[in-house]
Amino acid sequence: MTTTQEASYQQLKALLECYFTIDDQDYLIPVLLSFSGDANKVISWFTQEPIPAFGNITALGVCVSGDGKLLIDYIKSIQMGGYA
Repeated sequence: MTTTQEASYQQLKALLECYFTIDDQDYLIPVLLSFSGDANKVISWFTQEPIPAFGNITALGVCVSGDGKLLIDYIKSIQMGGYA
């Protein structure tokens, strides 16, 4: 991992630790990175991409509203082949 990639990864961890337990982060980070391949893309998705299943609010918006566990369930359903 390059220094830039490591910095992006640390930014992602810092963003997620505000809303998720260590165990949740240990699940989410590898899964989200496998979907996008890049921590910067995950951060962009998390903070900017509206999610139709949540009324077109972002993943960050879901977490801010206190529904982080629902976001994890959403990610798990996608991982099992559900539609985004």
